[in-house]
Amino acid sequence: MQTPTVSKKFRSRFLKILKILLIVFVLLYGGAYLYVSANKDKIILQLTEQVSRKLNGKLVIGDADISLFSTFPKISVKIKDILLTDTMYQQHRHPFFSAKAVYANLSIMKLIKKQSALTGIRIDDGSIYLFTDTSGYTNTYLLKSKKDPEGGPKKTSEDIIIKTVKLKNLHIVLDDRKKEKLHDFQVSNLSIKLDDGDDNLVMHNEADILVKSLAFNLPKGTFLKEATFRGDFDMKYGKASQLLSFDSINIKIASVPFNLSGSFDLGDKNPGFSLRVHARKVLYEDIKKLLPKRISNSLSIVTLDKRLDADALLTGPLQGGEPYIMATWKVNDTRLTSPFADFDKASFTGLFTNEVTPGLPRNDPNSVIIVNNFKAEWRSLPVVSNKIQILDLSVPELSCDMHSSFPLTTLNEVIENNSLQLSSGTGDVLLTYKGPIQKNDNTNSFLNGNISFKNGTMMFVPRNIELKSVNGLINFQNSDVFIQNLQCVVLNNKIVMNGVAKNLLTLINTDPNRVRIDYNIYSPSLNLGSFTYLLKKNQRAPVVAKKKSPKSLGSMAGKIDNILQQSSIQVSLKADQLIYKNFRAANASADISLLRDRYVISNAGMSVAGGSMGLSAQLVNAGANFHTATVNAALNNVDVKKIFTAFDNFGQDAISGKNLEGNLTSKVLATMNITDAGAVVPSSVNGTVDFSLKNGALNDFEPIKKMQRFIFKKRDFGNIRFAELKDRLEINKSEIKINRMEIQSSVMTLFVEGIYSTKGKTDLSIQVPLNNIVKKADEFNLINLGTDKKGGRSIFLRGRPGSDGNVDFKLDLFKKFQKDQKKNEEAKKT
Repeated sequence: MQTPTVSKKFRSRFLKILKILLIVFVLLYGGAYLYVSANKDKIILQLTEQVSRKLNGKLVIGDADISLFSTFPKISVKIKDILLTDTMYQQHRHPFFSAKAVYANLSIMKLIKKQSALTGIRIDDGSIYLFTDTSGYTNTYLLKSKKDPEGGPKKTSEDIIIKTVKLKNLHIVLDDRKKEKLHDFQVSNLSIKLDDGDDNLVMHNEADILVKSLAFNLPKGTFLKEATFRGDFDMKYGKASQLLSFDSINIKIASVPFNLSGSFDLGDKNPGFSLRVHARKVLYEDIKKLLPKRISNSLSIVTLDKRLDADALLTGPLQGGEPYIMATWKVNDTRLTSPFADFDKASFTGLFTNEVTPGLPRNDPNSVIIVNNFKAEWRSLPVVSNKIQILDLSVPELSCDMHSSFPLTTLNEVIENNSLQLSSGTGDVLLTYKGPIQKNDNTNSFLNGNISFKNGTMMFVPRNIELKSVNGLINFQNSDVFIQNLQCVVLNNKIVMNGVAKNLLTLINTDPNRVRIDYNIYSPSLNLGSFTYLLKKNQRAPVVAKKKSPKSLGSMAGKIDNILQQSSIQVSLKADQLIYKNFRAANASADISLLRDRYVISNAGMSVAGGSMGLSAQLVNAGANFHTATVNAALNNVDVKKIFTAFDNFGQDAISGKNLEGNLTSKVLATMNITDAGAVVPSSVNGTVDFSLKNGALNDFEPIKKMQRFIFKKRDFGNIRFAELKDRLEINKSEIKINRMEIQSSVMTLFVEGIYSTKGKTDLSIQVPLNNIVKKADEFNLINLGTDKKGGRSIFLRGRPGSDGNVDFKLDLFKKFQKDQKKNEEAKKT
């Protein structure tokens, strides 16, 4: 342990040594100052000569003085209001160099030895402006050293060795108007320490710079616009190679951390640069801000909420021209929004380059943005894409593919539509798009791909109809939609559907009324009774309040509903068997048009009741609960009993299928009302029936049997065979007008005419020729005489409603029926 006496002696000696050193320093510094002051003009002249020997411009100095405190502890010469200009300065008015103050740090010992004394430079509040006009004239010649008269570089007695360079508030501009290049930097602070070796010059930098513009081609935009550049880093300059390089330096641009490696070839032959940029965990928005506006706008079609890793390579000439750019990035588990759709949990890699085709100009038409290995979720649906491209950034075109496999039930939340509910099955979607990057009314016309269904079950709520076992494919080709082999079971009817909707995806947005959908539908057995729901008004699907999600398919589902309501749907139907209540047909085919307010059937044909039937019809929605039908039907050689039974006696009860036998050929033109249940309203039927019944028979027809009370009581009126029975029946609501009709039967010959009414207005006339007294032999050949024959002497019967409501026949001795008919016709004429 030291004693207090020893400690005091040590402190006393230390203080004495410190005082001596301080006195020596003050004496040396004071001596140096006195020396510099005494030789001020000489020193300034020496510095001016050194600068003048190096540069080829006009140098103007406002004032110069010795500075002790601005660069303390170093002594420097402060040069004020410096202006260095080229020979064309008066025309372009851009000084090559100007500064309010330049501090030249001096080595006192070198001054005393009359050697180059400049060891460091500090520039405050100045500018360096490298200017080239559109003709190619440039002031950068001032950067080149003067040459001696023999052509070699002007040699000084000794090279200037500068150890430090400091710049404060210095504006540096490279303005090349011929090559449309503008580099503009505002240096807040740049401190450079120089380590000069034999082969390399190493620079240790501390930088705080605002990049106002880094434009290699001004019309194409500028990089790093209004971005700060900060960092501490080293750079190396090869004296022989004239290569300025740096490796893995860490800097911050606009507060975003980057790692840079690169080189600048400053030689005369091929001056150029190469720069590699690496960024980790940076925001997508921060990256876009550093790029030219046109590239940033292209990238702005999407937004990302997670940080990404990015790398970039930039190479190009230093003498102007667009640099080559290759940028890549990687992002995981981000939310991605775009004009077309929004995605969750998106992971992908990406690439941008401005040289798709080597050799072509590096411009927007030759640029591309590529996204690879895209995986995401869209409204809970898994989505993958092998490649997404944005080509030609001058007029951006998107090219992409999308694939998704999913349970159909997940679509309920996606489509947000109460009309269609899916309860089982799987779906698979593969879509490709190549077209404009911005959404427009024709965007869908650039869509291709398909949607497939497997074992699906769907409920169409407005009709309360369930579609089961849905399997098939929907194909998109530009704006056209094709339905390919779509199979399902509807109300126990197996349906196979193929179809096409031309321009559907375009017209769905622009003019849904012009949409035409063509279907080919096949069924092995089709029960039309199951589809009477089509006659009923749509039921409103119960509205379930849901929170709308952005860019959902709810609006698309609504548009599809609107299309189905407003479009023209054309159906070519084929069925091996066609059933409707008592009606049975085979090999049925028809063309059906489903319009907004009507169904139109044309070219219908089928085998029915042992013959054939052709049909055209129109069904118009005429009210809340009924429809008006227009029917044009042709029956050829059909079993009359079966056909009357099949068609519910054509809506009348005058005669039924159970009363008839024979082969019927008929043409029916009629209008009628049909209920929502598909039943004909008898009182609404109007039309004509032209018929021919061959090999006919009338069984148990009550109006004929009543005639037996008057004539031929012993003959069989319950089973009457006919010659060809033909006539025109005119149907007017509840009345059937029978034009004069000849009946050559096994019982007798008759001529019948008049009105049969279900409303109590029946008025029939039956002419019974007296030659019927002779009973025909069983083998008698039944041949019609013709309705124009008077029939000879006859008995006339007139049938009218009796007191019991049934038709009552009485003798018409004075032919009053014909007289009444004549009066009615004359009344109509007047």
